[in-house]
Amino acid sequence: MLEVENLKKYYNTNGVEVRALDDVSFSVDNGEFISIIGASGSGKSTLLHLIGGLDYPTSGKVVIDDTDIYELKDDERTIFRRRNIGFVFQSYNLLPMLNVYENVVLPFGLDGEKIDKKYVKHILEILEIKDQAYKMSNELSGGQQQRVAIARALVTKPSLILADEPTGNLDSKSSSQVVYLLKKINKELGNTILMITHDDTVAQAANKMIRIEDGKLVRNNESKK
Repeated sequence: MLEVENLKKYYNTNGVEVRALDDVSFSVDNGEFISIIGASGSGKSTLLHLIGGLDYPTSGKVVIDDTDIYELKDDERTIFRRRNIGFVFQSYNLLPMLNVYENVVLPFGLDGEKIDKKYVKHILEILEIKDQAYKMSNELSGGQQQRVAIARALVTKPSLILADEPTGNLDSKSSSQVVYLLKKINKELGNTILMITHDDTVAQAANKMIRIEDGKLVRNNESKK
């Protein structure tokens, strides 16, 4: 469901070429849970942003469900991203003036679609935050806020979830819970999940790992099964 082909992202800084991503290729099958692991500055965030259509590559392709996202016009790519990709960020990005339920259903308003209340309830149950639905986000712990962010990413039923250091702001206990829930989502809902992390322990939770160093893949699709 995902093909990354010869993906490059080069910058020019003070006359020096910086290869943030250097000819990366790999594929992901539908329903897989894959971690991309690398140190700070390795290129993993750049890779995730390019896969999600949040940045533009120097060259190469990103094909999601048979759609080359960089052949789309900017507005078309925005709509495609909103309908087919769910994002989970380290910083949660919840709106403080909205309660949990309102934060979760926010994507429906962007497309003017009717809220699927039954599915929203199901997601809240899976993520074990149903009893928090009408609390404000600032009343929640970091781990609970990240669960809300995951619920929001899932609510439009995207085929692909991109998680950018989802445990980066959490303590070890909350990190373990979030990773457990991502595995549960992958198993029960079938979403394909691509998660970047610098933490080997977190990366081990995925079915496969991709290691990246200095913008290049150094090990591709190590199976954890």
